[in-house]
Amino acid sequence: MQFFQDIEITVRDIQSSLYPQHHHHYFELLYILEGTGIHTINDNNYPYSPGNLFLLTPEDSHGFKTTSDSRVCIIDFTKGLFGRRQGRDTDRAEITEFFVRMEYVFHNHQNLKGHIEANLHEEGLIKMLIMQLILEKQRPRIYTGIINQNIVFLLLNIVARLIQENIAGELRHSGNKNIIHEVTTHIQQNIYQKELLKIENLAKHFHRTPDHLNRYFKQQTGLTLKTYISRYKLRLVEARLRYSDLTISEIADEMSYTDESHLNKVFKSVHGTTARDYRKTFFIH
Repeated sequence: MQFFQDIEITVRDIQSSLYPQHHHHYFELLYILEGTGIHTINDNNYPYSPGNLFLLTPEDSHGFKTTSDSRVCIIDFTKGLFGRRQGRDTDRAEITEFFVRMEYVFHNHQNLKGHIEANLHEEGLIKMLIMQLILEKQRPRIYTGIINQNIVFLLLNIVARLIQENIAGELRHSGNKNIIHEVTTHIQQNIYQKELLKIENLAKHFHRTPDHLNRYFKQQTGLTLKTYISRYKLRLVEARLRYSDLTISEIADEMSYTDESHLNKVFKSVHGTTARDYRKTFFIH
């Protein structure tokens, strides 16, 4: 399994008072090891201190203004991680598994307000995992690759849970609107389980009639459940078009479209362009 070869782990010192804003081509987790200052993300300023963990996506621009010498650990997910490797039957399964683990994180990161909030126990766990990654990087030993892979998967699952809990916390006092969050989260986390996403099964899960749940969901979001599910699937298709070299036929199969033609028809009805032309727009050499 080559997962660990497609992750770059770097420890970097930031000693200048102003570290200019810049973009990254892919995704990264950034952990503050030492120092204090301001982390600017998309023109928003967030104070940082040791133990803070930030998630950055390709759309984000970020930079630092330090108030004391700072050191960060950067976990960078390279393009190779999203690529389709040739010659092994298990490779597509590996890619799919990674996308599934990442999707909730990447499609809900906009709900973060600066660093990822965690309690003291989780902060300690995250610090321990980060320090082990650094140690494995500095002193590779037998099984270092698989250990790093599992550490990163665990970190991503922790981040996904913290993001979900952060959203739920903000909605806790908003009454029925919290139900919408629960429904959309359930859909996102079961997007590959067609049976679970049938309206009658969604209604049963949330102890409502199909008509009532669908009507209330549309009242709150402007979309029917069927339309929301279709739109979310298209967001996942977009991610694969932009960050993987899976063929459009493979993406169609993975996302349960009849074939490439069916995917293109649905995609064009929303985006006004085919999936193939959309990919050309974002192709990175």
